[in-house]
Amino acid sequence: MILTERQAKRSMWCPMVRIRWMNVWQASNRSNPGQWNRVKNALFRTFFPRLHWLARAKFFRCWGSGCMMWRWADQDAKTGFCGLAGNPLQNLFSD
Repeated sequence: MILTERQAKRSMWCPMVRIRWMNVWQASNRSNPGQWNRVKNALFRTFFPRLHWLARAKFFRCWGSGCMMWRWADQDAKTGFCGLAGNPLQNLFSD
């Protein structure tokens, strides 16, 4: 998917995010923290939205050109894509 950097930062989630829970030995990019932790997170997000962004949410979002995998569509473009899944432009023009 080709997006502007601003669109990517606002709406895309990074597939390389790893979540580590203290009582679990492994880290993953999907998480099921349990019902109580989901409630605590929802309350934290509701009552402290800016602190939630600084402490948690910004680490899960796309960083755009600040990420090593971000690729620009071309030299003069204002659009780009996550290079993790390959170049979407090659898939458009190949037969």
